[in-house]
Amino acid sequence: MKTQTAFSRFAPAILKVYQRDKEAFWAAVLAPFLADSFSLFAWWGHLKIDLELLAAFRGLDNEARQLLRDFSAPMGIDVTTWKTNREQYFKDAYPIFAFLVIWFAESGLDDFLDHFDDILRSAVFGVAGYGILDENVDSSAPAPVEILASQALVAEYESIILRVFGVTPTNLDLLHKMRNIFLIAEIKEKNVRWKSSPYSLQSPQDCGSKGAHVVTPFMLSLEKLGRAGQIDDYWQVFLLFGAVIQIIDDWTDLDKDLAIGHYSLVTLGVKDLPKAASKPQALAKTLRSDQAQIRETYRISQDMLAEARNILARLGDPFLGRLVEITALRLENYFRKELHFSQK
Repeated sequence: MKTQTAFSRFAPAILKVYQRDKEAFWAAVLAPFLADSFSLFAWWGHLKIDLELLAAFRGLDNEARQLLRDFSAPMGIDVTTWKTNREQYFKDAYPIFAFLVIWFAESGLDDFLDHFDDILRSAVFGVAGYGILDENVDSSAPAPVEILASQALVAEYESIILRVFGVTPTNLDLLHKMRNIFLIAEIKEKNVRWKSSPYSLQSPQDCGSKGAHVVTPFMLSLEKLGRAGQIDDYWQVFLLFGAVIQIIDDWTDLDKDLAIGHYSLVTLGVKDLPKAASKPQALAKTLRSDQAQIRETYRISQDMLAEARNILARLGDPFLGRLVEITALRLENYFRKELHFSQK
């Protein structure tokens, strides 16, 4: 019998609240997804149902932290003390975890629900591994120990997730593709640092490549649902709304990106980008006041969301459409509040 932990209690708690009042559940659990930063205290004002939902999320961070400590201790390190281990990335995925529970329940995937604690464990390793790797390759002084540790974390994530979903040719191909598109995106970015943006207006969905591992459980459940033949279409959906989230992040991280010579999609079309570190904050301020540039990235984002909706309509999957709509709300919220954008 498994010891009860925050991870093992999560799925049952989410389902209990969801089944009592579905619409109130969505209003509450997705509130952090609309915010630019997350705290349980700030979230309190959004809750429209009882404390069981809040309790479902309590303890996840502590358990994740301990899991990473236990894993890294035999290496003589503690990854939880590294600045490159961005714990916020795990918090940002809270609504995705809740959505995944409902996805499994509504799809009749009870076997996966029974192992949801293992899915959360895999997420801890995946988020930490890819995050640490990303931070290091962005750094002017990358740490070899951290890069090597990130590979061990990613390997652990893949091992656990395959034990849950099964080692099949389809699932192996999916994991390989996820790793590949992340690495290709990173290589392209670093290859053109201080030169140009690696993205293009013809294929803006490429921005969603670096977050592909977050949707692993969704993709690995398609074979059991009998939808393996639709994997490419689902890939496109996840890349499209993932790219919108990435564009929001690019506007948020503009100062930091400019300082290291990373020119994202939001800098496309900007003339005279610096070829070396030179007053990134001033340039970021100028770009954030350029309403034409802001409007263009908003239009691109809306076009990608519209394409995602069309694909889901063709697939007959209105349930996943809710996640696309939440992304649309987050886009509106960010552009209005942070970039002071108005469509008028």
